[in-house]
Amino acid sequence: MDPRPPIAVVRGGYSGESVISHQSAQRMLSAIDSTRFDPAFVTITREGWSCERADGAVLPFDRSGFRLDRGNGLERFAAALIAIHGPPGEDGKLQGYLDMLGVPYQTGGVLPMALSFSKYGTTALLRQLGFRVSPSVLWHRDLVGDRPELPAGIGYPCFVKPDESGSSLGVTKVKGPAELPAALATAFRECTRVMVEAAVSGRELTCGVIRLHGRVQALPVCEIRTPREFFDYEAKYHATDTEELVPAPLSAAVTALVQQRSVAIYTALDLRGMVRVDHFWSGGEEAVPDELVTIEVNSTPGFSQASIFPKMLEVSGVGVPAAVNGLLDECLARG
Repeated sequence: MDPRPPIAVVRGGYSGESVISHQSAQRMLSAIDSTRFDPAFVTITREGWSCERADGAVLPFDRSGFRLDRGNGLERFAAALIAIHGPPGEDGKLQGYLDMLGVPYQTGGVLPMALSFSKYGTTALLRQLGFRVSPSVLWHRDLVGDRPELPAGIGYPCFVKPDESGSSLGVTKVKGPAELPAALATAFRECTRVMVEAAVSGRELTCGVIRLHGRVQALPVCEIRTPREFFDYEAKYHATDTEELVPAPLSAAVTALVQQRSVAIYTALDLRGMVRVDHFWSGGEEAVPDELVTIEVNSTPGFSQASIFPKMLEVSGVGVPAAVNGLLDECLARG
């Protein structure tokens, strides 16, 4: 009997980000120390769940108990690495299922994940906690009306975003009232609730945060530069002219401010594992707190070859294997 604990790398999901999820899961599984752990993919689709090894060999799987058969009967996975971007891995549903079965996982729990999956819910809570965010409003598809008007404090340009989606799917930058109906229609195709947010000018920054060996630490800050209107799906995954500068060319004081703010948000939202916090910086070399505006929190950031988070891990000196196996150690210690 294999003494190594079986580890599930969970991929797929119900959104347009499932393709990215498969890429993230592949990189996670490749980084797992196979002398200590026995990893396998668990793939979730709307049609069903399946389990297979990295080479594609299918393993018998029991969804009711999150168990697999490695040749000696069914046994429950010892831990799960969730690599799903979007539902059900980023909105708390999968976490609730695993909690009921007693299987530890690397992300935040049910409530923190559900809260942080809502863009409006996240920024509303951060605003209440004293963090600076951009003014925004939440509109429901069935209540918005034919001619919605932006409330005072938002204006144009603004961003129209599905409240629950990732990879900038369904997001539009709106420059004037004539563009608003089409942008809302695009966003409502992704979600029944849409956040309209005042645009923020400045340098786009993102900072990874990870908890390893009992300590929360910020990774090097990344500055994103794109000639497109904003960092959309095309800019993230396909464009060749997108720049992701790690570490960001910022003063030491501003870098420290971004890292401290990101860690504080990670802690305040009670998140775990790997998280990426997105900001805009409108200041200069001095670290003026009010000039840093937080835009979004990504509780299961992309982990593919094109993703920013693994780049930050490499530049930090932690590295991808140490991060992935360290997260597994934390899971098993909790379990």
